[in-house]
Amino acid sequence: MNKIKKIWMENKVLLVLAIILIICVVIFASVAISYFYGSSGSVYGNRLDATKKVPLANSKLEKIKKDIETNEIVKSAKVNLKGKIVYIIINFKDNTKMEDSQKIAENVLESFTEEELKVYDLEFTISSESSDEKFTSYTLMGAKNSNGSETISWSNYNISEESSVKE
Repeated sequence: MNKIKKIWMENKVLLVLAIILIICVVIFASVAISYFYGSSGSVYGNRLDATKKVPLANSKLEKIKKDIETNEIVKSAKVNLKGKIVYIIINFKDNTKMEDSQKIAENVLESFTEEELKVYDLEFTISSESSDEKFTSYTLMGAKNSNGSETISWSNYNISEESSVKE
């Protein structure tokens, strides 16, 4: 017992600092563990609550894909749902005009109900290759937000070339 008293008296400051350090490490470890591993809920949090009220069935997505592929200028189409975003990828046959491909993509909006359009975001990727000198190859990205936009906003659209046809 005398040895403990002697060590305490000689190293009081160091022992107090060591105890404070141990307490800080325990607090830091518990905060870090709860931050990185503590949440066992969905990775999306509560952002997908609206999708439970207005679900999109896989059969509907397959029907939309088949409807797109019935068009004669469409080479292939993919429709995927991840979270609350519907990804629509359309590959058009060679030498398809950009305006024609945009119209087909915009017609996809008619396949969704008003409630679905208010809940789900739509992401479009359309592309066409060119084997003719009169046409340019293109890949366009478009998006329709669920927050009330009525149309698809297209990006990577070259305003100087209103058409995919070269003059």
